[in-house]
Amino acid sequence: MQTASPISIPIPAHGACRPLQPVHGGLPRWQVKRVTDYIDANLGATLRTASLAATLGLSVSHFTRAFKHSVGVPPRVYVIRRRLAAACAEMVNSTTPLTTIAHAHGFCDQSHFTRTFHETIGLSPHVWRCLHTRSAAADPYASEQKRPLELAIVETA
Repeated sequence: MQTASPISIPIPAHGACRPLQPVHGGLPRWQVKRVTDYIDANLGATLRTASLAATLGLSVSHFTRAFKHSVGVPPRVYVIRRRLAAACAEMVNSTTPLTTIAHAHGFCDQSHFTRTFHETIGLSPHVWRCLHTRSAAADPYASEQKRPLELAIVETA
């Protein structure tokens, strides 16, 4: 079950991976579906190109070339985009801390998540989350945790 991704980066969907005509040098539809389903089911795990190729019984070099030919991007880029799409969906639909979201979607730490997110989308995850949630503050840098402290300082003065 896939939900629509609220982000604006190109993320190939399963339907977009299926060419209308058989493509020479690419993967057959069933192999594209098998490997993309495997990727989506294991976004939080370490996904190496060798393990993806092994799911289809192909060599790494053949798999990488055929995957790029069929999907349009190398496997590594596809995995990163799927992880970011899943992380964005969770950021919009929950108040889970960014560190937890980063770990749950296969990033080694929040710094890696933030760097990858910023390189791909152009904003930090925090700013993006503030801009895409219904209860977005006027200032995306204003943290809800800082406001009570600021009020306490003002009231004691």
